[in-house]
Amino acid sequence: MYCVEAGAGEPLVLVTGLGGDHTAWGFQVPVLAERYRVIAFDNRGAGQTDQPDLPYTTRGMAEDTVGLMDALGIPRAHVCGVSLGGMIAQELALNHPDRVLSLQLHCSLARPDAYLLALGRTWLEMRAALSREAFTRAMSLWLFAPATFATRAGFVEDVVQNMLANPHPPTQVGFARQAGAVAGHDTLDRLDRIRCPTLVTVGTEDILVPLRLSRVLGDRIPRAELHGLEGGGHGYFIEMAPAFNAVVLDFLGRHRGER
Repeated sequence: MYCVEAGAGEPLVLVTGLGGDHTAWGFQVPVLAERYRVIAFDNRGAGQTDQPDLPYTTRGMAEDTVGLMDALGIPRAHVCGVSLGGMIAQELALNHPDRVLSLQLHCSLARPDAYLLALGRTWLEMRAALSREAFTRAMSLWLFAPATFATRAGFVEDVVQNMLANPHPPTQVGFARQAGAVAGHDTLDRLDRIRCPTLVTVGTEDILVPLRLSRVLGDRIPRAELHGLEGGGHGYFIEMAPAFNAVVLDFLGRHRGER
């Protein structure tokens, strides 16, 4: 597994989403590292981490994360996941509650619905048929809110170009296996077992993981608080980075030294 570290203080583990690697946290790591020991890494199937061609599960990817924490000598950490990363973080908190100081679930869900399952199958077909650039541009339509396309076209283009410049892009195998982990994710009936302080956020314009799915997390996790970022799409941690970072830091500040 490939990871980067920055800063000092209580450990904060960042778990990224489908097809992403540690660079997805580019707007977060420098800010969060001013107060925390930040660990960002590439999940199996992405970036510079191994991409075995076998079934992936969010629980198995959570075990990868725990193994990385062990290798880095981190007994407990704040855990922050986006999208697929939030699904992985749920399994980590459920199966290793003693390892999680606090939990953050951003643009994530407990169980994919029929729409998401159908969309996942379509994405796999698109990924196989389209060029890397065409697929990246297509994915950006689910990543950003309509207003971002309308008023910040240059920003969208910069993000697309940064993705295309990544020397370690998602492979067909890695993307497909991670998509399989999303399709098989299901913590819905176990959410009430998560006991650590939990922050759930959602972009109000997210068409991929809309408010109704995030609200389930907020309702069923006993110590959860739900926060909507007004006008944000699925990638609000990128398109609304200052607002997102402020919410994250406020939550972390209220749960430092949590036991």
